[in-house]
Amino acid sequence: MPKVSVIIPTCNRPDLLPRAIKSVLSQIYQDFEIIVVDDGDKRSAENVVRQFKDNRIKYIKHVERKGGAAARNTGIKAAQGEFIAFLDDDDEWLPKKLEIQMRQFENTPNDVGFCFSAIININADGEKASGVPDGIGNYLELSLRRFKGFMTSTLIIKKYVFDKAGFFDEMFPSHQEPDLIIRIAKNFKGLGVNQPLVKMDMIGAHEHIGSSLERRIGGGKMILNKHLEEFKKRPEVLAKHYFQIALWHRDNKQFVEAEAYFKKAWKESFRLRYFYHYLSAFIFTKFLH
Repeated sequence: MPKVSVIIPTCNRPDLLPRAIKSVLSQIYQDFEIIVVDDGDKRSAENVVRQFKDNRIKYIKHVERKGGAAARNTGIKAAQGEFIAFLDDDDEWLPKKLEIQMRQFENTPNDVGFCFSAIININADGEKASGVPDGIGNYLELSLRRFKGFMTSTLIIKKYVFDKAGFFDEMFPSHQEPDLIIRIAKNFKGLGVNQPLVKMDMIGAHEHIGSSLERRIGGGKMILNKHLEEFKKRPEVLAKHYFQIALWHRDNKQFVEAEAYFKKAWKESFRLRYFYHYLSAFIFTKFLH
């Protein structure tokens, strides 16, 4: 039985998938299986998998498209490893990724449930490393403050953790990963590895900006509603997320909704910055009408 199950969800991106698979096969740590879950409407991923001729790679095809969260859940349920790692099809692991994380994570106490690392962002300006806290700790506060504090392709999670915390919430249009980490962090400690072990390609991340904003807005509201009790204990954090949702609404030209969320942010925090944006939005929407 493999020690680690690596789950790669993919959807109609056969040009990117080979790089992701190769980055796993090139790991110094080799005790793993790869589960490619195809959520696309074509069978191009199956052809990619067959080209590798490696019996550690399993291919699962969804009959109909279900989304990234469902694809990851399918992989988790099929996994044989004690540890579950994730890799998005447009990301790439560095060769020591599994070795470094597993060396620190494998023999931790049962109350340490997940491990994450720093990343290298690749964008039009080049490559830039992004750090994370180092060591074992309670990361609930960070998971609430920073929805993108734990990048999925860096995560390794002990499989039994899902029995307690549940799986990815398939109802979320976005923010499925931070929702899962919040639930895990309520019950388990985490282990941070402040070393960039994953390359994340951000070029093209803003394609289809309209639909992307709609998903962010929907997911952002759902995560606040789902964990509202925790957020209400932290009004500054709640205000920050209300403000972010307001900005998304504004960028999506939904000015009335933006005004409402700027007001929510100001009422939670009374920061001058929030009041300025609320007042500007209020005047602008009155002018529109």
